[in-house]
Amino acid sequence: MRRIPWVALGTLLVAFGAWASGFLQPFSDLLPGCAFKRLTGFACATCGLTRCVMALGRWDWGAAFHWHPVAAGVAVLLPAMAVGDLRRAWRGDPYPSLPDSRVARVSVWAILLAAWVLQWVRGI
Repeated sequence: MRRIPWVALGTLLVAFGAWASGFLQPFSDLLPGCAFKRLTGFACATCGLTRCVMALGRWDWGAAFHWHPVAAGVAVLLPAMAVGDLRRAWRGDPYPSLPDSRVARVSVWAILLAAWVLQWVRGI
């Protein structure tokens, strides 16, 4: 049984979304904005993500890192992850198991929390 390269397919969808966002730039003022920020006055952990994707659609990496550094960092890593996923699928290797390390889980949460604090401090 062949393995489906989900990471590679997801990377293609992300790339298509970023490309399509370039055509949607004129309509960006019609977007409703962040409901969490509207209700609480504080930025949420994903505030700036839409503007990050719009910047990626323009190939403006500086603006993308400004609006959401974590998402822009993941966008930088996605091509390498997709190539690795395609290689595993081609060879028929099984899905890798998720790390069962407390350090890995805490590190991911710390990065997301740091991004949220950064968005909140900068007032995005």
